Amino acid sequence: MELSNIEKLLEKYFEGETTISEEKELKVYFTRETVPAHLERYKDLFQFFSQESTITATKDLKLNTRRKTRYAWVGVAASVALIAGIFLTNQPTKPDKNLGTYEDPEIALQETKKILNMVSQYMNEGKQELVYLKEFENTKNKFIK
Repeated sequence: MELSNIEKLLEKYFEGETTISEEKELKVYFTRETVPAHLERYKDLFQFFSQESTITATKDLKLNTRRKTRYAWVGVAASVALIAGIFLTNQPTKPDKNLGTYEDPEIALQETKKILNMVSQYMNEGKQELVYLKEFENTKNKFIK
């Protein structure tokens, strides 16, 4: 086999793009006694793979599948209980038709002003924190210049 072909196969191997047959070619090539000096470092690697591929299991393993099925039913039961709990606790209630309405327009105006004032206060509190962002932007611009 040509040396350039082996080097291309090595590149493909280390990129994880080789097929099984190409890996077998590399194993056969590197198990030979004579390998070029610059490829000598790969010889031990492929010889190890060749030796390890001949090892077979000497003992049969028995898996306990009975235990798995028992725990599978616990998960199914928990899922059913969770779904039933969600549907039973979230029953729709009748909406109150008078909720948020006022008979007197003056009271409605006062309540609206009160709520808008509260929203304005929260917006202003958030705006105070933006001063730090402006300071950060100025410092960043100094470093950029």
